[in-house]
Amino acid sequence: MFRPVPQTPFVRRIPYRLIAPVILVLAMVAAVLLLFSLEQEKLILQGLSQGKSVPTELFPALWQSRRDLIIFTVLVFLVGAFGITALMTFLHYDSARSTLEEVKGLARHILQSIPTGIMTVNRSGIITAVNPTAESVFKRSAADLLGNSYDTVFPQAEMIRAVLDEALRTHHHVNQKDLPYERCDHRVQTIRVSTVELREDDGQIAGVLLQAQDVTEWLALEQRVRVADKLAALHTLSAGVAHELRNPLSAMDLNLHLLEEDLRDCGVETKTSAHYLQVVNAECRRLATILDNFMKFSRPGSMGLHEVDLARIIEHIVSLMRFEAEEQSIRLVRTTEPSLPAVVGDETQIGQVLVNILVNAFHAMKDGGCCRIVAETRVDAGARWVEITVQDTGVGISEEALPRVFEPFYTTKSSGTGLGLAIAYRIMQDHGGSIGISSNPGKGTIVTLRFPALVPQAHPIEAAS
Repeated sequence: MFRPVPQTPFVRRIPYRLIAPVILVLAMVAAVLLLFSLEQEKLILQGLSQGKSVPTELFPALWQSRRDLIIFTVLVFLVGAFGITALMTFLHYDSARSTLEEVKGLARHILQSIPTGIMTVNRSGIITAVNPTAESVFKRSAADLLGNSYDTVFPQAEMIRAVLDEALRTHHHVNQKDLPYERCDHRVQTIRVSTVELREDDGQIAGVLLQAQDVTEWLALEQRVRVADKLAALHTLSAGVAHELRNPLSAMDLNLHLLEEDLRDCGVETKTSAHYLQVVNAECRRLATILDNFMKFSRPGSMGLHEVDLARIIEHIVSLMRFEAEEQSIRLVRTTEPSLPAVVGDETQIGQVLVNILVNAFHAMKDGGCCRIVAETRVDAGARWVEITVQDTGVGISEEALPRVFEPFYTTKSSGTGLGLAIAYRIMQDHGGSIGISSNPGKGTIVTLRFPALVPQAHPIEAAS
């Protein structure tokens, strides 16, 4: 999992500084023993001679004894020095090896605990290290990655492969770059990657280290925060504009009715003037509708929170929209999970959200199609949610327009006000839920609503009588 430490010659691994003092002490002990033995031999000769001359026949035996003593002392010194050197070298090697294993273990634990995906690739393109976070990000096991070339692991169309190609071949690195990544289940997520060079101890390039992090949820959260900021900034403006326009609009509507009655009483009303008055009245009513949407957007109104049966709301909305669906050759399909949990909310506002979404789905299927509504229970991060998905087979939403669908006054329809989904977004926020949209242009759109499921209260157990 890690690069091996460069090998050093054996002679350089011997702990000379530890061995030299011990051998020096051993040499001094051997020298003292040798001097002591010679001095003892001298005293024995003096005792034997007692002032007489020593026979010459004794000298060869004496020198042979001294030579044997010196040789024995040198042999004992060499054997002792070798043994001490071997023992201390072994102890030093064992200590260094134990320390190295501890360092490697610590580095391994650090790598496994890093919350960012780490993958290393050597100069030949072989993946040499992968931590558990990288396995989670790439949705691949370490067995499928380690020892394999990155160009066989990642298809040619993958952006990660292009990033590694540039890092290894042209030494061009990226920093915090967001890339699309298609998982094995064909779901696309966004991965934020960075690459840096790996170098040997001598400074030579050993490969590339890739950092990867799944930021799909982060980007979605950032998008929701941006939309919420825009909504908050426009709430006050919308309320002020709607209030200021409502008074003159009411005056215009009243005076138009008075003018129409006056012309009729005077007998000067013509077909042309009547047509003009009808157009003006229709436009006044349209302006009034727009102002009502403004007011709903700025102040959705006080919610009457109570226990709501979503299955009953869905059934009611489907029965209301079924006639319009049949007129447009749209097949409306409803699938509701049995025993769907209740939620806390305002029944009228939840119905308004569903109506807005269904109206958008019908507008996207001008030539007919199928609109499917599915309500089921989901468990995410230990919490229960009631999830409602509305899927149509319409024209879909372009990739450029998808991030802006919840922005106020943004619409792709010629007659739309751009407030339907913005109002739905705020209502879902007020209910503690969420709304998300995914679309495939030309194939359809999926809108997902999530409500916190109501946790049933535990009933106290009655004591046995």
